[in-house]
Amino acid sequence: MTKRTVKRIIKILVLAAVLFGIVAGIRACVASPKDMASGIVYSDVYDGFSTAPEPVLHCKSAVLMDYSSGAVLYTKNPDEIIPPASMTKLMTTYLLMEKVKAGEYALDQEVVIPPEADYEKAPYRSSLMYIRAGQRITIKELLTGLMVTSGNDAAMAVAILIGGSREACVEMMNRKARQLGFESFVFTDPAGYEDTNQINALEFCQFCRIYIQNNIEYLDFLTGETVFRFGSRAINNSNDLLGRYPGVDGLKTGYIDESGYNISLTAERDGMRLVAVIMGIQAKDIMNAKLMRMEEGASLLSYGFHTFRSFFPVLPAQVNAPVFGCSTDSVPVAIPGSECICVPYSQLYKLSWDISLTKGLKGVIAEGAQVGNCTVSLDGRALAIYPLVALQGTEQGSLWRRFIAPVKAMGQNKASLNFSLAFPR
Repeated sequence: MTKRTVKRIIKILVLAAVLFGIVAGIRACVASPKDMASGIVYSDVYDGFSTAPEPVLHCKSAVLMDYSSGAVLYTKNPDEIIPPASMTKLMTTYLLMEKVKAGEYALDQEVVIPPEADYEKAPYRSSLMYIRAGQRITIKELLTGLMVTSGNDAAMAVAILIGGSREACVEMMNRKARQLGFESFVFTDPAGYEDTNQINALEFCQFCRIYIQNNIEYLDFLTGETVFRFGSRAINNSNDLLGRYPGVDGLKTGYIDESGYNISLTAERDGMRLVAVIMGIQAKDIMNAKLMRMEEGASLLSYGFHTFRSFFPVLPAQVNAPVFGCSTDSVPVAIPGSECICVPYSQLYKLSWDISLTKGLKGVIAEGAQVGNCTVSLDGRALAIYPLVALQGTEQGSLWRRFIAPVKAMGQNKASLNFSLAFPR
């Protein structure tokens, strides 16, 4: 083969490679979405075990909490004291709902609006429900007007209803805060328009969790409505994430000049509920501030849902506790109750259930009797200790079983009663 022939072959191969590249590029450009999707590798898709980066928030203070366990998942300046603005109304509502559940009032009960609560007497720049003195409305309407429209006039009506006066209601609010263990809370009016009201985000997020626990069946009308229709007016809920971010069903926004824009949020997805408080958002105008409040709220909730898993730690395998002198040699055990733990998705594989069964269980074992303990650990660090209880009771064994029970129990190897179970992969 001559040099000239070799050069021709090389030129042909180079030309073929160039043509192949052009054709491949054209096919890629015109490929259908289905064809393109087939080229995505699994690592490009969120796999449930990746840790999302912490959000970068521009607010002054923020806290994110898992509702079920109370675990704090994110903080930014959580102890900074900031006026809550209209988020104060959560405490006002809490007090009235306590009386409703105690039977002192009924949601369909009508009340007469006192002169002090007439909307024309509300402070300047108030958000309003637009109620008039002498008007008769139900307590449910009053509560919805208080929470959805954030009516300062409704707050005054509730204060007089439950306390007899504005001052007495404020005293009740502060007393309730102390009873619940919150040291940062100071309330000076029932609506939150004064800058002398004060909270911090961490304690207020803890309060929001208590509020939800006590009122979860009422969230739909208290905080979940996007629009409240009262008379001829239709007033939008200022929580702009309602209906826009999946799972959001509360809680309350707030704004005064001294605090900036605040929001307390709760959302539930796939059995996991989160609670968030964001405070002190500042922007050049109202539209930008509201947009920032939405963005930071959505960012914080998404971080929680994509990074953590809250669950009740059911035993990952069947465990039986040995018993003696009974009709059976062992009883199945389980973790009782409903206290959850919250763990990052990326750490799930490091979970272990450290089992310690009681030695020498003899005689009749009642269903639900404690027969050991289970320590749930993450990478060797204990997260929670749960009792282990018998799933079923036992009957008295035969005379022979009862006779040899003490001997068998004495010879029981204690080491066999302590073992670990790994999180199922």
